[in-house]
Amino acid sequence: MASDGLKNKVFRSFDFSTSFSGYYSSAGFKVYAHSKKIFVLDSQEGREIACYPQVLGEKFETLNYKLAKMFVEFLDSEGLFSEKILMQHVLRASLGYKVYDALKDKGIEFVNSWSRPLYKYVSFRKHVQRELTMTYDDPPALPSGEYIVLKPDTEATGNTSLFVLDNLFKKCSSSSCKIKKVIFYGFISDRAVKVLEEYLRERGVEGVYYAIEDITPLAENGYDMPLYGLDESRYEKDGVKSKLAALVPEEVLDKMIDCYYPGMDQPGDWSERQVRLFDGKEWKNVDPKVHAQRSLNVLEKLREISKDQEWYDAVHETIYNKIKEDLLKILGVT
Repeated sequence: MASDGLKNKVFRSFDFSTSFSGYYSSAGFKVYAHSKKIFVLDSQEGREIACYPQVLGEKFETLNYKLAKMFVEFLDSEGLFSEKILMQHVLRASLGYKVYDALKDKGIEFVNSWSRPLYKYVSFRKHVQRELTMTYDDPPALPSGEYIVLKPDTEATGNTSLFVLDNLFKKCSSSSCKIKKVIFYGFISDRAVKVLEEYLRERGVEGVYYAIEDITPLAENGYDMPLYGLDESRYEKDGVKSKLAALVPEEVLDKMIDCYYPGMDQPGDWSERQVRLFDGKEWKNVDPKVHAQRSLNVLEKLREISKDQEWYDAVHETIYNKIKEDLLKILGVT
């Protein structure tokens, strides 16, 4: 838990929204409600994934699987699995959230829809552009019936989801199936919630959002999803030190302040944190050094623009040193 001094310093400097109430609790897992549609999931596993970019590969996937199992148990307690479930996979990120594995291991029956949208141009930390193309989509038609869609993915701008959901609705319209609700699970930004809510409302479909640890702000680049801190992409663009802060339960923020480095993207380059990636056609091994080097580059930039701020604390410097040390180990630098 954060010291009162550090917590007060951060609270005074950043405009957090902490309007949540407890909704559900089990061993090591809590669900907080902001509204009837917007929820935050808190667990040790989620906090480690969000705070530590050095968590990669098998450990990353193990943490996600443990979190997904608790999430699936929660959905079961909500009576969700009395309905027909359609899982919409957005490759290559979806499988990393491990909801697919947790459902299968629990014996839940569900229909799969696999899609691989791709930005036409390089998209790392540049997700503002909207030009997408579908490189893989299966099946071409879906079984008839009424479905609840479960969509595990990282929701930053929401643009990729609009593209994928458009495709899904078209498939349903030609297959005599109906979507009554879409459940989003993963790291989710406030901007994505607004974009997706507007889209679903126009179609008479309910949207429910289960965010890991917090509803994030979205940086200038349409990619970074911090808990709080300076927007490094905005600073790079025009030299302005713009502050970002999440919609987060106060208890969750209190737990994360001691381990989170301000401004870091919580999901990170999600695909590059996995062991292997599936693009719809083949599996490919992931080089952990790619994510480690990118994370280190951003970490150094954030420290440079943050270290002279009034809210910057010795605790932040300790976190910086730990993350840097671990990333350098992954890169083979001693």
